[in-house]
Amino acid sequence: MEGNLVITEKTKGELNPERQRPIVGQKRRTALILPILCLVCLLAGCSSTKLADVFEEEQVKAAAQTVVDNLIAGAYEADTAMMSQAMQEAISAETLAANMEMMNEKTGAFREYKSMAVVGQKSAQGEDMAVAVIVAAYEKGNVTYTVSFNKDMEVEGLWMK
Repeated sequence: MEGNLVITEKTKGELNPERQRPIVGQKRRTALILPILCLVCLLAGCSSTKLADVFEEEQVKAAAQTVVDNLIAGAYEADTAMMSQAMQEAISAETLAANMEMMNEKTGAFREYKSMAVVGQKSAQGEDMAVAVIVAAYEKGNVTYTVSFNKDMEVEGLWMK
């Protein structure tokens, strides 16, 4: 049987020299580069900005903690009094109470504050804002509060997650 050629997967590549073979490790490098590029893009899009000069970090932290303390204590009227006119029109003390009641059913009793951070941002209208993010520990998990303030230190945004 001399002269007969048996073609196997291995010999196919040898018979077709124009066929490009993957470089060893190329798939691994691609698999590593793609997530790294995605991470860089995400971090660039989520980068925090410096707090504007009209804000003092400690004042923002204290005001944000007061807002959260009021929520925990059930002093919803006190929180609505700290809000801008637009926020007062958008959310009432009763709405805050209903949201907190629903959240408390899922999380249990408040235990402690775990962390707090403050960053600067621009509003959709280009105005300087201060944003405080507070992580609070509860019996059944953590809650992240995000409180935004305008330059007059009025609450412009309040989120609980």
